[in-house]
Amino acid sequence: MAACSYEHYCSEEQKMRKRNHDNTNLSLHHSGPWQGYDVQLQRGPLFIPYLERIHETMTRAIHSQPRTMAVRVDLALPVNGYYRRGDLIERFIQSLRAQLEAELMKRKRDGRTAPRCRLEYVCVREQGVSHQHHFHVCLFLNGDCYRGLGEMPRANGTGEFDPDIPADPRIERPDGLAKRIVAAWARALGWTTEQAVGLVHFPEGGVYRIKRHSAVCDSQIAGLFNRLSYLAKEETKQFGDGFRNLRCSRGGGRYGYILQPGPIA
Repeated sequence: MAACSYEHYCSEEQKMRKRNHDNTNLSLHHSGPWQGYDVQLQRGPLFIPYLERIHETMTRAIHSQPRTMAVRVDLALPVNGYYRRGDLIERFIQSLRAQLEAELMKRKRDGRTAPRCRLEYVCVREQGVSHQHHFHVCLFLNGDCYRGLGEMPRANGTGEFDPDIPADPRIERPDGLAKRIVAAWARALGWTTEQAVGLVHFPEGGVYRIKRHSAVCDSQIAGLFNRLSYLAKEETKQFGDGFRNLRCSRGGGRYGYILQPGPIA
């Protein structure tokens, strides 16, 4: 039997519900396009404030540079519970930012082109049927600096963390964007890169390249936003535990970063 859509099986009361029960500040979008964009409603209604923040961040990233590369990535937490507590996403972004800055400085030292790179992101925290939290992230980078993910990292060991086994200091330094993303999540957790490989997932078709003012720019943006609208779904969002479910860069200051090479040492 074919799967039923949300609009088919939900009750009239659910369709008419305008706000989330646990957080009444969050209004809901139930059907049809949002602001002219086709959005993903197969898992139920979407939070309108989330759609607004995601759209704002995406638009700012695209308008800040001639070419933008957007990368979708999913970050999982270790099932065994061994990881550093605290603000994982802040540590993840800080680590990735530091790695990208180091790469730009190296390019400049080598005499290669090193345009500034604006790092923007959106991130949502969710909790599925496993009761384990996970994060859906989209990173926005300068498309003139990065053209793809590079070689995918591979785990040479078990891919699990054992606190009684010391980390190998000879671990290879990440040399591609995918490896740097895995390394950033590993450092946020307090793991080694090879241990964290299985906790980072790059969804199929999750890399988008958008060139401003091109003939296909509008359709590319519409396709990307449709993909990102999934992050705004009400389902699997938890409230009342003191953590934010939505994180976005803000275009400057603490959460929005413009990366540019520093002076040559």
